[in-house]
Amino acid sequence: MNAENDMGPENPEADKVSIDSSPPTSDESESTGEQPLPLATCVRWMVLGEKTVASLFLLVIVSTMAAQVFARYVINDPFQWSEEVARLALIWMTFISAAFVMAEGRHIAVDMISSRVGDGGKLFIECMSYVVVAVTCLLLFIGGASFVWYVGKVGSPALGVPKSWWYGAGMVGLLLMAGHSLVNLFQVWMTGKPIPRETHVEEEAFRLEMEQSE
Repeated sequence: MNAENDMGPENPEADKVSIDSSPPTSDESESTGEQPLPLATCVRWMVLGEKTVASLFLLVIVSTMAAQVFARYVINDPFQWSEEVARLALIWMTFISAAFVMAEGRHIAVDMISSRVGDGGKLFIECMSYVVVAVTCLLLFIGGASFVWYVGKVGSPALGVPKSWWYGAGMVGLLLMAGHSLVNLFQVWMTGKPIPRETHVEEEAFRLEMEQSE
């Protein structure tokens, strides 16, 4: 009986500890004072839209090439427009993908300096990188807009599509990358912290390998 009485009061405490050790939910994180990044919902929907559009262009490339292979080797009547359609879709997919990769911070970067400085230095380098990317993209957009307007008078050989459709993909991609850079800069400025990034398995394995080599 004494053993049962001793075990009785301990069970609620054990249950309480197990409940407290569980990861907090989104409501609990809000109650602890953790606030989402400014414009996080807008950026999330924008990235989702860009990924959807890029996936559609990839589907166009695959389906067009598959249809061309069937037409060439099965019915012996190849299409004259398939190569241009696939190339146009590839160009748009590339620049749209570059935009959401910028938003997610997945572009190739050299962290030789940022990995050796403190939190303040990392924050300064991240802000400067956003400024440089945004200014560069805007300058390229301004310089290339007149060229896109000029080549719009020329059509492609097979489809007759204006060349501005081809080079316009770069203009759209530059604007999207500049927008993502400015939004990231605004988020860092408002929070005073670097934007949290999801660490991929390959990056974590590379980091561990570099630490072991040192």
